[in-house]
Amino acid sequence: MEHTLADLLEDIKSIEPLPQVATRVIQLASHTDVVPRDLVDVIQTDAGTTAKVLKLCNSALYGFKREIASLPEAGNLLGVSTLANLVMTSCTGRYFRDYGHSDPAATMKLWEQSISNAFATSSLAGRQGGVDRNRAYTVGLLENLGHLVLMRFVPDSRDAVAHALAGGEDLLAIEARLYGLDHAEVGARLAERWNFPPVLSDAIRFHHAPDSAVIDPLMASFGHLGEVVTHRLGFGAMEHDAHYALRESALNLTGMTRAGLDALEPALKLELAKAKRVLEIA
Repeated sequence: MEHTLADLLEDIKSIEPLPQVATRVIQLASHTDVVPRDLVDVIQTDAGTTAKVLKLCNSALYGFKREIASLPEAGNLLGVSTLANLVMTSCTGRYFRDYGHSDPAATMKLWEQSISNAFATSSLAGRQGGVDRNRAYTVGLLENLGHLVLMRFVPDSRDAVAHALAGGEDLLAIEARLYGLDHAEVGARLAERWNFPPVLSDAIRFHHAPDSAVIDPLMASFGHLGEVVTHRLGFGAMEHDAHYALRESALNLTGMTRAGLDALEPALKLELAKAKRVLEIA
């Protein structure tokens, strides 16, 4: 049966909400006067999230010389933004692993891509400056939520998408024609439903066209370039990756060049491979 735009909008509404602890943490982290203790008080109300955050904190990603045994200690060492990233990473993984999608292998690839996007986006932002690299991590992690929704609710359209891509049609145009919305818009609407800060929803909506972003085109540009790097390096490769076009506007907004982006790829490849191992991506 044909999947209409109205169906898709209802599907977005039916997506299970993020755990309350994750929603509250991401809202708190957007405030300028928040301190690590504020986040710790929220995280500690959820035993599962607490355990996952401590596990990640003690992983090789951070390389502390001694074991971090408590959330207050983790908060003092990592700071607000990094602590919030650990919560988002631990909580969003469930949407890629646990919900019995029709193609578990594809959703695991998308999870690998999302993690790689997060680290690449954060790394590029840290090198170039202009935006908070930890908030850039969140953008990279979440910018393809829309793909997850489409894979979950309209899995039978994958062949039609592949056929149109092979014919030279743009992915966003294909999605808009088939569903009425492309994956970037779907992801932004889900982020709004989850009450994410507007800057995150805006970056998700415009990560394919960062110069059109309303709130922070620079943040959307780093999200775009992080995904470009992920595709080039083949992390979580999907069928549509070869059709992902680098937008010159993203280079212009960040002050990067094609040659400069190319030169960073070897170092980024090592960073992403390390993240993949630590986060136990199969």
